Amino acid sequence: MESYESILLKDNYLNIAYKRYLAYKETEQYNGGNKIEILSNLNEYLREKEINPDTVVYIVKRLQKANTASEFFVHESKTADLVEFAENSPEEVALLLKELYQFGGSIGETINQFIRKGKDFKSSISFDASLFGYLLAAKEYALYPLYEEAVFSFIKNTYGLASKSGTVGNNYLMYLNVCTFVLKHFQKTQSDLTMLDVQDFFLCHSQSNKIIVETSVEYLHTLAVKLAHYKKDPDAMLRDISEIESETLKGLREQYRNDEKVNLIKFKVLDRILEKNFIRIEDLEQIKEEVKVKYETNILQSWNNFTILFQIYYADKKLKVREEQRKIHQAIREIIEFRELTLWKDKVLNGFNWNQNFGGSRCWLAVFEEKYESHRLAPQFFLAVSENGVEYGLDYGDQHDKKGMNDLVVETGIDAFLYEEFYRKMVSVLEEMKEETYLIDISEETWIRLLQDETIFKETDKEYLLKMYELGGEATATQLAKALGKHYSSFNQPVVQLAKRILKDTGREATISDDGKAKYWPVLFDGEYTDNEHFLWRLKPNLEKAIGAIAGPTVKENYTKEDFFSEVFMDEQQYETMVNLLRYKKNIILQGPPGVGKTFVSKRLAYSLMGEKDDTRVEMVQFHQNYSYEDFVMGYRPKENGFTLKYGIFYEFCKKAIENEEKDYYFIIDEINRGNLSKIFGELLMLIEQDKRDDFVSMSYNGEKFTVPSNVYIIGTMNTADRSLAQLEVALRRRFAFVSITPNFNAKWREFLEGSGVSTHMLDRIQYAVDKWNTVIANDYQLGQGYAIGHSFFTKKPDYLTEEIWFENIIQFEITPLLEEYFYDRPEVVKELIEGM
Repeated sequence: MESYESILLKDNYLNIAYKRYLAYKETEQYNGGNKIEILSNLNEYLREKEINPDTVVYIVKRLQKANTASEFFVHESKTADLVEFAENSPEEVALLLKELYQFGGSIGETINQFIRKGKDFKSSISFDASLFGYLLAAKEYALYPLYEEAVFSFIKNTYGLASKSGTVGNNYLMYLNVCTFVLKHFQKTQSDLTMLDVQDFFLCHSQSNKIIVETSVEYLHTLAVKLAHYKKDPDAMLRDISEIESETLKGLREQYRNDEKVNLIKFKVLDRILEKNFIRIEDLEQIKEEVKVKYETNILQSWNNFTILFQIYYADKKLKVREEQRKIHQAIREIIEFRELTLWKDKVLNGFNWNQNFGGSRCWLAVFEEKYESHRLAPQFFLAVSENGVEYGLDYGDQHDKKGMNDLVVETGIDAFLYEEFYRKMVSVLEEMKEETYLIDISEETWIRLLQDETIFKETDKEYLLKMYELGGEATATQLAKALGKHYSSFNQPVVQLAKRILKDTGREATISDDGKAKYWPVLFDGEYTDNEHFLWRLKPNLEKAIGAIAGPTVKENYTKEDFFSEVFMDEQQYETMVNLLRYKKNIILQGPPGVGKTFVSKRLAYSLMGEKDDTRVEMVQFHQNYSYEDFVMGYRPKENGFTLKYGIFYEFCKKAIENEEKDYYFIIDEINRGNLSKIFGELLMLIEQDKRDDFVSMSYNGEKFTVPSNVYIIGTMNTADRSLAQLEVALRRRFAFVSITPNFNAKWREFLEGSGVSTHMLDRIQYAVDKWNTVIANDYQLGQGYAIGHSFFTKKPDYLTEEIWFENIIQFEITPLLEEYFYDRPEVVKELIEGM
């Protein structure tokens, strides 16, 4: 594990902050107080005063009096408790103080013992680290820092020092070690510094927005310059990646293990570094050649060396960049002239990875009012940092009628960037920021009119928009597609056509992107990338209100066993097998090749057992290699001035089920074998077993007693044709029952397609093609039945396509790429299978 000494010196951040602190001390804002005078007098007093039962009360009263004079070192209740303790147990307190002032052994354990003795005397006594920081500084301020919890939290968050809340003694010991290291570091150039100087540096840095903003901006600029340099010199980037702490590199290697294409290149780069401790640009070029020859298409068409390596280099800097941007964002919100504005908290912060995988050398943030759902609609206080400097002031979102009419200061000399000028500029644009201006948006009343006009909103449009509304007004394309049983790309063309009809009716123009092309999706949606780099579509606020006004309260639709058979091409015996296994085992996995409708079946199975389509009792997630216990159960997340415990989706789902025990709940995990289940479930892995339901365990994060209730059923899906998947652990296999779902090109399938207008001739043609493909796949020595082509590829023909075009599109854009993946080393087989179809 990386030492906190190396963490403190990383990226020169400490030196940047200290430089800005020294400049701050020269301003009128700085008030150093008279701590040094008071502590010097106390040091002299305690050096001359023997601590014994006869003197200890006088000593602690002297400390109490100094604390309530012109400086306030610790809350007065703490010194009052100490005086009371000394008055009642002078022998014990004298001994405890003498042990504390011996400065030997473990300071942390000595402090903890002091606290235990105080509790034994009086249970209501609450000694904290600030008291012991004061006691130690009163004895030797040159070596022992004063302590404030807020300052300690700031240090941990700013420098990324991983530390759970510990005992009072351990917290002070860690703080002491950090300050001692920093003192020695600064004494290399300023030998007369004392611990009080270090404590003052950290205090000022945590409280002065001048130091905070100037340090954050300079740090971000330093990183931007380095990233810009890497674009020109990827060899330097490789050298610096090789210097990253090995545990970080190992974690990244596991993230890319069993991946394909560019991510496979990243895996091999990390593997080479971990094996040999270095890598050259020649090695990278060799790795690129080794990987790209495996694919017929040019996998590196959009990638260069910088973009390939960016995520590796940036992985251990992503959270640090976000923390520095968060501080700037908070400093803007704290400007006193903005007190009448209601501003979004920490929205929007875009780091150097804001354009996702490729990365860049520019980051930016926007602060805007809560009355705007998205920064794209809003006037905003804006700051961007790049290798060229920093720009800040007023900007407008790309859907605002004043887009491009910004009012920004551009500062190219980063050393000349001063918080005072930044503050003045932000205040100067306030009035313009508050102006009510016309937004490129549509009113709720207009949306209602449009929704009721069948020439504009087709029934198919209302279907996916209503489903998005039911999903809470937002969803990724994949989530929406799964909810409707469609392909994620099936919404692209309908959205464009609908947007064009809306623009024509309302007399508006489409948004133009940077490449000069019209963008139509912003007519209906806002959007942003999520942490896992999926794009989240969000209904326009007024559109969402209009859909709600028209749709009214959601009415649950009844769903019977017969409804299941009308939608799923499965016989009754297999259905009963699934139902019985799920009821008995509580957990099942539907496994099968692509296109057999595993996800579709899992949701319909849940509906049929509930007797209704009640999505409040069905939750669906998709596992992937980065999915974690913190996402699934609980974990600490960064928050202003510290961390907060956030509960995961499965934890919240179980809580909901516990509160409604007369109803059954169904948790669907798509691609269940893509996640590390032992890590994701943690201590809940035991509780999902059928005979352990309703048992309780203590949670690792909060000590709370928790259970997985017996009315929660888990349905997983697993693609048997995924080459990258490892076998499920034996411990997990015994917790799930496995049900195989196979292709069903049966009479029910034919009847369903005939009802949608597909001719008998086309059905015979599909049957012939699939039989041919699946016979070859099943008999292939590398593949087998688990790779067969499923029926869901051919289950719904759009009305606007002829059956010929529909069939040919599926062959060209879905079946052929799948076969090319199966027979990646035998293209002649793919050609033979597709020819004549």
